[in-house]
Amino acid sequence: MAHRKQEKQLHQDFIELNQMEQRTMNITYDVIKTAGYSGNLTYTKDLISALALHFPDNRYRLLTQLNKKKDVAAFFGKNNSFEYRNILLNDRMLGEKNRPYFQAINLSVLRKAARHTDMYHATNPSHFPEGIKNGVVTLHDLIALLPESWAADDSKTFYHKKISNILQQAKLVFTVSEFTRSDALHYFPNYADKYVATPLAANPAFRQISSNRSFLLRYGVADPLKPYLLYVGEIQPRKNIEGMLRAFENLPPALQKELQIIIVGHAKRQENLSLFHKALNGMKSRAPVYHLRNVPLPDLVQLYNAAHAFVYLSFYEGFGLPVIEAMSCGCPVLTSRTTSLGEVAADAALTANPRNHEEITDALKQLLDDNETRTKLIEKGLLRAQEFSWKKTATKTMEGYRLASSV
Repeated sequence: MAHRKQEKQLHQDFIELNQMEQRTMNITYDVIKTAGYSGNLTYTKDLISALALHFPDNRYRLLTQLNKKKDVAAFFGKNNSFEYRNILLNDRMLGEKNRPYFQAINLSVLRKAARHTDMYHATNPSHFPEGIKNGVVTLHDLIALLPESWAADDSKTFYHKKISNILQQAKLVFTVSEFTRSDALHYFPNYADKYVATPLAANPAFRQISSNRSFLLRYGVADPLKPYLLYVGEIQPRKNIEGMLRAFENLPPALQKELQIIIVGHAKRQENLSLFHKALNGMKSRAPVYHLRNVPLPDLVQLYNAAHAFVYLSFYEGFGLPVIEAMSCGCPVLTSRTTSLGEVAADAALTANPRNHEEITDALKQLLDDNETRTKLIEKGLLRAQEFSWKKTATKTMEGYRLASSV
């Protein structure tokens, strides 16, 4: 209840501030990546785009690498509210060994840039230039603090050594879900008054369309008309892809023969890709499983629309954006009920304990066998997805900027 009161007070304070003063702001971000598919990249692009759309009087300064200005401008599109500055170095320009040196230089550049802006927003905590007095940060999750191998060693080191100082120095901390907010309260209760949940949303491109399944032929899918289960996300153990494959193999053989599986995503670490291939090679059914990479947005929208069901059984998520993307496309969802996924899905998806293989199989069988269940999930999913919008996220974020700049 306390955080609800905080959000209500935040909104009221924002209204009062706007009544007293409606001034434009200069807000600065760093934008390094423009390619690939990740929650952080999606958040950065869709948030800034929504802010520029709904609050066009502000100035949004996007800092990028020396040779990336055109890429970033093309990524965000033409908008008079944007200002692009290519002042950062490519931290991999001289290999991984020298990367920390160039990262330190970039943080120094960001620190100086923050002095000439009203607000600096680090959409990735590792890009927060410590020592600034006008910074806010987005906390996507605290996975790196868990005693699991899910996060890379450098990420674990960063979160264990620096995240507390960053949360202390930030004027406000945006969390991408109420679950991540509760996680932050658990690990760092001293900064409770700074945490504001600003849930994510699907890009407007994710919507119901009439999908011509022949596009699957371009990805090597032998039978584009055969129903398929879909997974979208990173290839790594935390995502529990192996749990989905095991549940599939526990289905009745006749049902298995009617289906195929399409997995979309990259592995950031070679060992994760090896584990994924091991899981595929260990399948007894030898069902058609297709691993797709470098899928452009229009095709991803078609993949969601044409899928028989979307399966996302991750052990841990800070938000779980693919669940909302699937729902927005009218695709019925089976997901975990743990961490943020239960919060995001509510009653609009079938949920299961991601560590209970029997429960997963039963839920998957229900999703495949029961047309009434599928129809209800499609209807509920579409309504649930509408509860999340980038306009809402942008508005809450702007409220945070205004309040942080007034303190």
